Amino acid sequence: MDEFDKLLYRGANQMPPELPGQEPPKPWKKPMGRVCRGLALISITLNFLGLDIILPAVGTVLLWLGLRSLRRENGGFRFAYACATMYAVLRLTVAVLRATPLDLRLAALVGQEWYTTAGPVPLYYALRTVALQFVLTLAVAGLWQGLKAVFRRAGQRPRTAAAGGLAILEFLLIPMALIGLEGWLLVGPILLIWILLVWSLRKLSRSLDKAGYALTPAPVRCSGGLAFGLWLGIPLLAVAVLPLCFARLPVNDDTPVSGPGVRDEALYHELLDLGFPEDLLSKLGDNRMALLQGAYGLDQQGYIQGGGRHPDGMPEVMVFEVPVRDDKYGFRTIYLAYLYWRPEEHGGYMEAIQVTPDVQGVTVYTSCPQGELEWRDDGGVLHTAPLTFSFRSDGSGTTSYYADFSLPEEADGPVEGWVYWEAVPSFPEKVALFNYSLRFAHRLTPWQYPYTLPSDFLASNALSPVWRTFHWSSEGQLAPEGSYDPDAY
Repeated sequence: MDEFDKLLYRGANQMPPELPGQEPPKPWKKPMGRVCRGLALISITLNFLGLDIILPAVGTVLLWLGLRSLRRENGGFRFAYACATMYAVLRLTVAVLRATPLDLRLAALVGQEWYTTAGPVPLYYALRTVALQFVLTLAVAGLWQGLKAVFRRAGQRPRTAAAGGLAILEFLLIPMALIGLEGWLLVGPILLIWILLVWSLRKLSRSLDKAGYALTPAPVRCSGGLAFGLWLGIPLLAVAVLPLCFARLPVNDDTPVSGPGVRDEALYHELLDLGFPEDLLSKLGDNRMALLQGAYGLDQQGYIQGGGRHPDGMPEVMVFEVPVRDDKYGFRTIYLAYLYWRPEEHGGYMEAIQVTPDVQGVTVYTSCPQGELEWRDDGGVLHTAPLTFSFRSDGSGTTSYYADFSLPEEADGPVEGWVYWEAVPSFPEKVALFNYSLRFAHRLTPWQYPYTLPSDFLASNALSPVWRTFHWSSEGQLAPEGSYDPDAY
């Protein structure tokens, strides 16, 4: 035994005992784990129990926290951290905007539509998606370059193919989103590749821990728990509270009706003779009655006040078809819909009416509907407020008109409505039959995210427990005087 071995032997009892099960430090495990979990949660879409809101929010915070710990190591990590911060701010802004009507107003301000394989979407939504995905791509690209610099500084060959592949794939998701790529046969393989890349990136932390490169976490002023709570709590609080502030639409400027107008007695009795119900005719008013000047027929469809059963929140409806003489076209047909909301239905939040004057696209000209709501306050004063309709054409080219509104809370008794439009034949000498329809939407709950107008919900033809809908349709007839037959359909 030489002198060196003797010294080791004598000092063996002074060395600290070896602790069983003790692992070497793994400084890269926590930040890289946060980054990988964050990227995974950002990309997960589960549309139930609010997970489509919560999971991406959690993922955004985890990505930011992971890169926050690495930001002092090199320029690549600093760039990735800056992009992750920008991404978190954009996500927060989008979450707040989607909880308010401002998001829809911005979409209307930008205008135009972007056409995908799944159908047209507002250009504003497409640009927002591109901006978010592009910033996320830059964050992943910065992470890739930062990892490269770490391996080089440790004197090893960079093993960052997973990070590079993930950056490329995140960039390719931009044109895929713009195209509207759908279907498991197309998305499935891409999703599998993405999962393998994230898993490989997670395993990369082991290589970094074995590379002999000591990681010193960057100092922070705000603890991880507090930062996590702030980044996650603010958007979730906005999502929970802001929709309640916009649960109702403002009622259009209402006008008190001071007294009865001058009634056209001759026209009044003509309509009575044609079969117009007297109780509704007395509510028709001078302006609406004047539309029916020259009437030579009448057909009524629907029911009011107990004549049939309908879903709660839907108005009872009666539609009158009245052909009238016209100097220019020979004749035209006025459609007058009477709507009746029972007093117990005033607790609704948002309502919408969709009028499709010509479902099948028969060659007739139709006008944009007009309408009013009428109600009495607790003092017995009659109020009226206009219904504003806007035009929208669906993917099949069918022309429909939509009006969004809320029932007035101050109404003492039922709320009544009148909606009217006209149809003019393109061939006046022929009898034309066509279908028309009315659809109604009624929002059941004060909370909904994202903020959605009832007309948008009707136009989407979607199903949701937040909304209740009712569809009423019938057949209309355009026929000259002498050929009109209300019993023909």
